[in-house]
Amino acid sequence: MTTEPDPEEIVDDIDHHLGHSWFFDPLTIQVAVAGGKITLTGHVRSARERRMAAAAAWAHEGVTDVQNDLKIAEA
Repeated sequence: MTTEPDPEEIVDDIDHHLGHSWFFDPLTIQVAVAGGKITLTGHVRSARERRMAAAAAWAHEGVTDVQNDLKIAEA
């Protein structure tokens, strides 16, 4: 028997991971989940940070898709 991951738990886990990385300001990234699809919105400082945030989302068990809508903030 397989249980669906709790969407709140997925969001909390990804937020926790992003918040503990010195790369990200957790207040600038929002995480939403629908089924196994994660949507990232907000702003990051570079293309590298955008890729790293998506990788953090993909790393969570139960994630089937990541929609990376993060924008790179203008300096």
